[in-house]
Amino acid sequence: MSVKRHFNRRRHERFRLCPMYTSVTVRRPGEDQERCGHAYDISESGVRIELDEPLEVGESVQLDLKLPGSTTTDLTVPAEVVWVHDANDDPGPRRMALRFKAFASLTDRDRLLEYLGCGLYSMAA
Repeated sequence: MSVKRHFNRRRHERFRLCPMYTSVTVRRPGEDQERCGHAYDISESGVRIELDEPLEVGESVQLDLKLPGSTTTDLTVPAEVVWVHDANDDPGPRRMALRFKAFASLTDRDRLLEYLGCGLYSMAA
């Protein structure tokens, strides 16, 4: 009997967000069309979101994120799609993970870390 072991390859802890209160907007570079959805969890280096239409793995996008309960923590950050759930496993709106490419400033990164460290959110599995 083989036991499958899962190792956490993430560099940063993820925190659960309340999807119904955590809206995201995604734009492809050079396009005006916005895709709106929700975020499920977030870390210093990325976010797991859900959109009605999937993006492509490797695609670069601009992500706008409104964190719940925050009046100041809106993030706009370039990101890259690193995985997308298969349509067979995720037949409705599609979940996907985005890796942040860079923050506009260290202040943006620090604001996110302060928000995540406030103690309101539990760590995601």
